[in-house]
Amino acid sequence: MMRVLAHNALYGLMVGCFSCLAGLPRPLAYWLGARLGDIAYLVLPDRRRITVQNLLFALGDATAPVACRRLARLVFRTLGWHLVDFSRLRWLTRERYTRMCTVEGLERVHALLQRDKGLLILSAHFGSWELSPAVALCLDKPLHIIVRPPDIAAFRRVVEDHRRRCGFHTIPRADALAASMQALRRGDAVAVLMDQSSLRREAVEVEFFGVKTFTSKGPALMALRTRCPVISAFIVREAPGRHRLMFGEEIPVKATGDLHWDIEETTRTFNQVIESMVRRYPDHWFWLHRRWKQRPVPRIRPAQETR
Repeated sequence: MMRVLAHNALYGLMVGCFSCLAGLPRPLAYWLGARLGDIAYLVLPDRRRITVQNLLFALGDATAPVACRRLARLVFRTLGWHLVDFSRLRWLTRERYTRMCTVEGLERVHALLQRDKGLLILSAHFGSWELSPAVALCLDKPLHIIVRPPDIAAFRRVVEDHRRRCGFHTIPRADALAASMQALRRGDAVAVLMDQSSLRREAVEVEFFGVKTFTSKGPALMALRTRCPVISAFIVREAPGRHRLMFGEEIPVKATGDLHWDIEETTRTFNQVIESMVRRYPDHWFWLHRRWKQRPVPRIRPAQETR
């Protein structure tokens, strides 16, 4: 009984906070989002350290340590702005979405879906990534998103409430391969965020920022088995509350008959697409994740992290 009460109380608190955030005037809401990011940078030392270490590890040759710490602050602010965008999903319609987000390459998506071979869309935890799938409101065919449900039940319920307004379907990560291939064979679109570390048994080891790391082999396997076209999609912030969703050109997928080799090479290609966008917009990516697990990372002194 107490657990149910606690769940409902937490759910009500989060709904109230997100509703208040969504109801604020846009300049004030995004100013507050930036301050939330600043606070998170200060009160989450472990995530701050991982972010700075990841930036030094991936961009250290091109970016000085001081610049990496400045970039880390901006990464946290980007997450604060993402919270504001997420709060507005609850009242999203097609008209509101097109006012918030300019979509580039939508005609390419429509043309590929007309082949009736399905469409695999590669993306990442990049920019306001929860806003990207709402492009389903502009599509004629169903869009499915592979998701990992949040661990906290109340937050999971909030996320599901907001996503339900956006017109897309979700596929739990645990059932992703079979369900995704069924959707692709029906001619639907499936989107996957494949930028996070995977378990060894579910992954192949390919380069990301020049270092081999475990990457999910699921997207490559889907593309190779269903022979569906593959494109990328990344959302970029242009101004507070204004975004550009960019669909890329079709990504070539080659099948040689050697499945292990094909999976590895295809996954390497997919990683290169993501890396290219992260290098162009480094503040947009979710550097808080330990992407290079069991890999050496630069050590930094705690006193330097918050400068």
